[in-house]
Amino acid sequence: MSEQEDQLVPALPTIKHCPNCSAGLHGQFCYSCGQNQKGIDRFFISIINESFENIFSSDSRSARTLFYLLFRPGHLSAEYFSGRRARYIPPLRLYLITSLIFFFILSIQTSFNSDITLVDPSKEANQEHRSLEADIDGLNFWFLSDEENQNLTKTIKDQLEKAQARIEDSPGEFIGKFMDLVPQVMFFLLPLFTVLLKLFYFSSNKYYTEHLILAVHNHCFLFIALLVSNLFDLFGDTSLKYVTAPVDVAVSIWIPVYIYLSLWVFYQQGYFITAVKYCFLAVFYFALFGVGASLAMIWGVMTL
Repeated sequence: MSEQEDQLVPALPTIKHCPNCSAGLHGQFCYSCGQNQKGIDRFFISIINESFENIFSSDSRSARTLFYLLFRPGHLSAEYFSGRRARYIPPLRLYLITSLIFFFILSIQTSFNSDITLVDPSKEANQEHRSLEADIDGLNFWFLSDEENQNLTKTIKDQLEKAQARIEDSPGEFIGKFMDLVPQVMFFLLPLFTVLLKLFYFSSNKYYTEHLILAVHNHCFLFIALLVSNLFDLFGDTSLKYVTAPVDVAVSIWIPVYIYLSLWVFYQQGYFITAVKYCFLAVFYFALFGVGASLAMIWGVMTL
């Protein structure tokens, strides 16, 4: 190594105790807390290079986690409770990363989509649609007085008319509000779906946390798979569609197969009983998601 190159390589600090936990140092990494003792007072580009190397290098836990997450259903969850956790990204951190990337890209696509239409472009149809949306019966809650019920009815009708007008003028704003609420809906669905797993696999003697980790990993897979499928859809009207279309079809097939296999691998039950439980779980999950999405849509309308 030349003298000039040697000057670019940051030397390890000469301190004898870790600044983070005060444990004695015997190398670059602290044996107690694991902190890297390499100094940060070096070229900015070297720090950036180190960060990307840790994320995308073939021997990193990120690459290993991503491979098993996409192609080994149920494997990460089984590994987690087998005590082999340090080699993979923690489940909740993985959920945050995948969900943030998925909804961020989806939000960008929605923002730049100028062809969004939520109502009939015909003026006459719009007027008819508007009158039907605002025509609601008078509310009559037993714990409110007649006057309070009338005021509540009027408030809701006024808000619906206001929301209808704004949706017609700027549908992207409504979709943006709805997309902002979907991540929260998905997050709150996790514990509810975990309860379903606990009920359907009560005889497995697994703790609630074990069911939760499987639900988290499966949601992470869904985020990545749906993101890939959505990105491939962008090439539907281009010359690349002959390349992306088969991959898109393969992803669409792999999603239900993956969820089924994850249940079979993690719970170690028969193919048939797993298929039956899978069908019931799918129905209940879509019902929960429908309720959550409806509540998010109502909230979006009432807050426009």
